[in-house]
Amino acid sequence: MNRADSISTISQEAFRILDEPGAGILVLDRQMQVFWANAFAMDLLSTSEEEILGFDARRVLDAHLTPLLQERDAAHRLLATMNNGTGIPGLDLSVQDPRGEERQIVYSSRKIERGAFAGMWVLCMRDVTEQRPANEGLLSANRQLQVLNQIMGVSASSLSLDELLEASLSKTLDLLGFDLGLTYLLNPDRTIALPRYHRGVPECYLARSRTIKVHHWPWNFVFVAGQPRYLELQGEGGTIEDEILASLGVATLACIPILAESVVVGALFLGSRKAGGFRAEERRLLEAIGQEIGSGVLRSMLHKRLEAAHRETNLYLDVMTHDIKNAENVANLYCDLLLDTLEGNDARYARGLKESIRKSSGILQNVSTIRRIHQEPPDLKPIHLGHVIRAQIERTPEAAISFDGTTAEVRADDLLPEVFTNLIGNAVKHGGPDAGIAIRVEDCPDEDHTVVVTVEDTGPGIPEAMKETIFDRFRQGRNQGCGKGLGLYIVGILLDRYGGRIWVEDRVEGRPDLGASFRFTLREVVHDGYEG
Repeated sequence: MNRADSISTISQEAFRILDEPGAGILVLDRQMQVFWANAFAMDLLSTSEEEILGFDARRVLDAHLTPLLQERDAAHRLLATMNNGTGIPGLDLSVQDPRGEERQIVYSSRKIERGAFAGMWVLCMRDVTEQRPANEGLLSANRQLQVLNQIMGVSASSLSLDELLEASLSKTLDLLGFDLGLTYLLNPDRTIALPRYHRGVPECYLARSRTIKVHHWPWNFVFVAGQPRYLELQGEGGTIEDEILASLGVATLACIPILAESVVVGALFLGSRKAGGFRAEERRLLEAIGQEIGSGVLRSMLHKRLEAAHRETNLYLDVMTHDIKNAENVANLYCDLLLDTLEGNDARYARGLKESIRKSSGILQNVSTIRRIHQEPPDLKPIHLGHVIRAQIERTPEAAISFDGTTAEVRADDLLPEVFTNLIGNAVKHGGPDAGIAIRVEDCPDEDHTVVVTVEDTGPGIPEAMKETIFDRFRQGRNQGCGKGLGLYIVGILLDRYGGRIWVEDRVEGRPDLGASFRFTLREVVHDGYEG
């Protein structure tokens, strides 16, 4: 039996575990001689057991592998690191197989630390040629997604059209490595395109091409048809495309339409001084960027329209409120004059008219309050609760209201009186002039630095089924004359604004017919340096 046979017999079973498809395995002994090789390694090296087993690894690689390596010294460095006692996690080299085809091989090595073969080395040669295109495609797709995600982030976070166009152009140039860029927007008549932002563009180009007539060739392809156009320097000269590229000082130019709901609103121009054209994946990415910028432009346009509609609505509301209040004041004046002169049913009718005017005024007040709540951010400050309550009691002289007073200061704003206006008004409206109303302020037993305010009445009360939804927006209950309208909704959102909560109970537990008790919390101001 020759040396190769003996080595093979000894190692065949021991190293079978190392054998795997698509991987060439060499086991090197402590003198760096080839001790064992699997079939794939010998096929890759175009050798046999007789030519490889027992021979020095460097000699084997020199004879069979390194002449085929583009990086000849790399294999020597690989063996040197192994000789020094250190392995390598991976070395990626291109080789040519015996058929002259290029293969991509990843080399790695590790030292055997235990057992009878301790101190030997395992050299793995893994053929990744078939995997490389898929991996490269995946990496390219991932990079495109990362670029697009960053552009989407810019688009979503931009507050204005100008900010969007400037930031998206800069981000696109930085991420994709173009040398210059411009963003164009169409004028309202859609006849010319005007540059809004640019970077790296020669001044001579801007001086000559400040505007683009979108119906002229070749720009109609982009601005009218909404199709991307890619210009590449052909070297022949004399064409319009070559003149455009020369004026910008670039070899390639991507002209990407900016689309908002399939309507062209502008274009993104990106130029590079490097020749070579645009690959298919680059074109797809650029077109996706154009669509994303278009979505941002659409959001900006809709936001502007919304702001304009909001301003117009507020103008109408201000005019209506002012004029209706003036009309109400005049109507109230005439009602007072009539009440001084009329008697009997005529006087009753005048009083009914005056009450209707009061309700109309309350509706206007509620609408104005809701608008303030949504427009003005909370500006919470210490407010003396007792002063607010007494002021609201004085504004309702027709009601019998008891209040023992309080020294508490709470965190609120100047809309706090609306809470008591609506709760007191609700009690008067549904309890009638003979209903008794009581207001109390007590410390909250469950929360520190919090007070509980109670507004209760002896009116018809609130049925149990309605107590859960009584503060819902614009609800109007019919049972037992119980109102659940806009006023209680305002109370709920105001107390939420102040960090409190509100609920309703029976004035006498288990007897809803004996009146309602509205209870709510407010945060109390503490003057010893700590505020809850």
